[in-house]
Amino acid sequence: MTERMQAYRKRMEAKGLTQVRVWVEKQDEEFVKFVAKFCRGSLRKIEKKRFGRRASDRQIDFAKGVASSNQVPEPTHLYDHHISLCGWIWRHKGGKN
Repeated sequence: MTERMQAYRKRMEAKGLTQVRVWVEKQDEEFVKFVAKFCRGSLRKIEKKRFGRRASDRQIDFAKGVASSNQVPEPTHLYDHHISLCGWIWRHKGGKN
């Protein structure tokens, strides 16, 4: 078992959950899934942690220039993710045609 899977299992066990595998006949599949979902109740969703950092003002200004020179929409949705913004800039050739 990989370290990543071990860490995942430990997190689930810390939440009080356990993994169960059950083999059922095909016609019972939907019923078993319904019962499992009904018994589980509502789990509290945990917001995912964001990796990376926000793009710098210099990167954002550069991306705006690339967008205007290539006549493409500005990538405002990527300003919180510097690595993705760099990929977008690379894809659009850094403003060079």
